[in-house]
Amino acid sequence: MTEQQVNDSASMGDVAQKAEHKQQAYESNKRLKTSLQAVSSDRDSSRRAFYKEFMKVVDAADVVIEVLDARDPLSCRCLDVERLVRRSGADKKVILLLNKIDLVPREVAEAWLKYLREELPTVAFKCSTQKQASNLGQRHLPKAQSSDSALQGSECLGANTLLQLLKNYTRNSDTKTAITVGVVGFPNVGKSSLLNSLKRTRVAQAGNTPGVTRAVQEVVLDKHLRLLDSPGIVFADSDSTGADAAAHALRNCVKIEKLEDAVLPVSEIVKRCPAKQLMAIYKVPTFDDTDQFLQHIALVRGKLKKGGTVDVRAAAKVVLQDWNDGRIPFYTMPPQREAQEGHAAAEVVTQWASDFDADQVFGDERTAVIDGLPSLEESSDHFQTQSNGPATASLEDMQQGAVLHLSHDSSSDDEEQAQDMDHTELPEPKAPKPTSDQTAELYNASGQFNPHAARALKKKAKKQQKRSSGDAYDFAEAFGAKAAV
Repeated sequence: MTEQQVNDSASMGDVAQKAEHKQQAYESNKRLKTSLQAVSSDRDSSRRAFYKEFMKVVDAADVVIEVLDARDPLSCRCLDVERLVRRSGADKKVILLLNKIDLVPREVAEAWLKYLREELPTVAFKCSTQKQASNLGQRHLPKAQSSDSALQGSECLGANTLLQLLKNYTRNSDTKTAITVGVVGFPNVGKSSLLNSLKRTRVAQAGNTPGVTRAVQEVVLDKHLRLLDSPGIVFADSDSTGADAAAHALRNCVKIEKLEDAVLPVSEIVKRCPAKQLMAIYKVPTFDDTDQFLQHIALVRGKLKKGGTVDVRAAAKVVLQDWNDGRIPFYTMPPQREAQEGHAAAEVVTQWASDFDADQVFGDERTAVIDGLPSLEESSDHFQTQSNGPATASLEDMQQGAVLHLSHDSSSDDEEQAQDMDHTELPEPKAPKPTSDQTAELYNASGQFNPHAARALKKKAKKQQKRSSGDAYDFAEAFGAKAAV
C-alpha cells in the first residue's frame, strides 16, 4: 500500500468518525427536544383539563364542596376558586370540608374549625377506608365513648353533619327541591372517597396517588341530592421551581415517580420536622443534613444499587410516600386574624348560618366527631410544622389558553387533513395467497377422515344410482328428438 493510499484511508476514517459524532449529537438533541415538547404539552393539557372539568362542575353545581386536608388546610385552600364560584352565580354556595380529621389532635381540629367557620361553613370529616365494594359503614359516636377506641375503625365519620347541612339548604331554598353538589380540591385530599362514603358504595375509583379520577363523575345520592366528582387539580403554577416545586410535591400534587428531584422535597421535610421525631419513625441514628439522613434510611430499608452503594433517590421516595400517607404525624395551626378581618368574617357567618341552620348541626357534630378525637397529650407522636402556604390559581390564563388551544387545534386539524388528502395513495391490491399442500397431506394420512373425499364419493354414488334406475338424462335422445322436429 502506497503512502497516498494510507493517507486517503486515514482521512476517510476521520470523516466517518466525525459523521458518527454528529449523528449521535443530533439524536441526543432530538431526544431532548422531544422530551421538552412532551413536558410542555402535558403542562398545557393539564391546564386545559383543569379549566374544562372545573367549569363543568361549577356551572352545574348549586353547592360546591372544597375538600381540604386537616393536617394543612391552608395549603389546600384556593381563594381564587371560591371567588370564581361566587362570580358564576349569586345563589351558589361554598362549603369547606376538613377531611382526614383523624390524623390531627382534637385541639388542632377545633382551632381550624373555628378559624374556617368565620368565613364559610366547615365540616369535620373522615372518609371510609373499608375495602368492600358496598355497605360501607358510617359511625355516629356517642358522647360517652372513649377517645382511645373512637377512631380505630375504618368507618366514615361526619357524614350525618354534611348531609344535614345540604338537606337544610334544600329545605330553605325557595327555588329548588333538589340540588347538585360539586366536589373540588387538590389531588389525594379524598374527593372520590367522600362520594363513596356518602353513597356507602364504591361508586368512584379512589387511590392514594394523584390522577386517579380523570373526568367528572356523577353520583345520585337520593331524589334531593346529586353529587359531581371532579379530577384533582393542581391549583398552583406548574412552572414553579425550587422551594415552590418542593411545596407542590409535599401537597401530593405530583406523582412521586415523575419527580425529577425527589431529594428537594425531603430537604423541606427535614427542615420542618424535628430530628428526634424522624429518628424515632425511621429507627436511624443522628444525622447532620438531608443527604446523611437519606443514606441512613437507604441502609435500613435496603435501598442499595449495584456494588452496595446507597440509593439516595429511592430513599427519598420512601420518605415522600410516608409523608403523603400520613405515616409522619404532623399538623399545622391556623394563623392569627387581624381585627378588621374578624369583623368582616362575623358578617359572613350570619349570612350562611341561616341558610344551613348551622348552629344545631354543628352542635351535634361536636358530640359525634370532635369529642372522639385524641387530645394533644394523648398524641405525643404528633408534632407541629410550618404550612406550605395558600394555593393560587390563574384561572383567566387557563381560560385563554383553552380557547387558543381549541382554535389552534381546529385549524391544524384542517391543514393536516388537507395535506393527508393531497398525499394519499391508493393501496395496491393484495396478491392472492398461494394454496398449500398441507391440507391434502393431512387428509391423506392413514386413519384420518377426509370430509372432502367423503362428499365426492357420496355425489358419485348418487349419480350411479340414478343411472341404474333409468332416471338419468339421455342427451343423445333429447338432441335427436329436437333435430327431428
